[in-house]
Amino acid sequence: MSWVGRRLPRYEDPVLLRGDGRYTADIAHGARIIRFVRSPLACGRILAIKVPPGTQMVLATDLAGVKPICPRLLRPEYVPIAQPILAAERVTHVGEPIAAVIAQTAAEAEDIAELVEVEIAAETPVVDFDQALAPGAPLVHDNAANNTVIDARLETGEVDAAFASAREIVEFTFESHRQSAMPLEARGAVAAFDPATGRVTLTCSTQSPHVMRTGIADLLGMPEAELRVIAPDVGGGFGQKTALIPEYVLAVWAARQFRCTTAWIEDRLENLTASAHARDQRLRLRGAFDPDGKLLALEADALCNIGAYSIYPITCGVEPLMAMTELPGPPIVHGRGR
Repeated sequence: MSWVGRRLPRYEDPVLLRGDGRYTADIAHGARIIRFVRSPLACGRILAIKVPPGTQMVLATDLAGVKPICPRLLRPEYVPIAQPILAAERVTHVGEPIAAVIAQTAAEAEDIAELVEVEIAAETPVVDFDQALAPGAPLVHDNAANNTVIDARLETGEVDAAFASAREIVEFTFESHRQSAMPLEARGAVAAFDPATGRVTLTCSTQSPHVMRTGIADLLGMPEAELRVIAPDVGGGFGQKTALIPEYVLAVWAARQFRCTTAWIEDRLENLTASAHARDQRLRLRGAFDPDGKLLALEADALCNIGAYSIYPITCGVEPLMAMTELPGPPIVHGRGR
């Protein structure tokens, strides 16, 4: 039986077309609302945080025992960078969460968040390739020398011979600019604590529910059996919703800490400033061609600006590796990249 050319029934469409889909925000009714206070600066030291009296606020100091998000790549050249759930001493990108407000309604949480005063001593940000790799450039993270998280090389055989025998060698440089996935539904989480069992059910707009459960349980030091993650209808993801993010970790932590249901529903401004972006690559390409115009070998040097942190669990390595595997298009005989 061949599936090619056959009409396949789509069972999920009728519910969505009628507007009867069930998204994360649809189950947030009655939850205590989380709103994040975010950094307006790309780089700086946090000097003071002034919290309005009588409000329920979560700061980095409240998260003792909660581990940072730190994805790993099993390569010796890789430098793991730890991402805090809430910034404690420094901010490293615009939109980084510094504090979390918990209130009864979204409007109340928004109003309180606007009253929080954060004093930040601005430092020189490093935002592009040339700045990051310039001699003496400020380090985004102290443990990443030269602002480099990984410098690796992949190579197949006979590349040098192919270039030596080539009739023509074509070389050029181009940039693939930064882009945001812009899903129609922004990110969101509802974490419900069950006082009878001590378990938490996290409903979130994610492409990777199993990754969320494993990652969050590990960071909070809780058994995986005490956390259930549900991905309801998801209004677009495009890779942005594969990552474990600080907001989901804090939602689960707060649900357990305060024995209640908490909800964070992202707005569009947050999605544009605080969510994971992609691309921003500079590629130098060299192609070796025979007299008939056949591509004999391809060499690429890829610089990838990953921003302040790697995303969990696939790390920054996904960007250059995807570039290297997709550049040749259909299979070729030879290829080399760095």
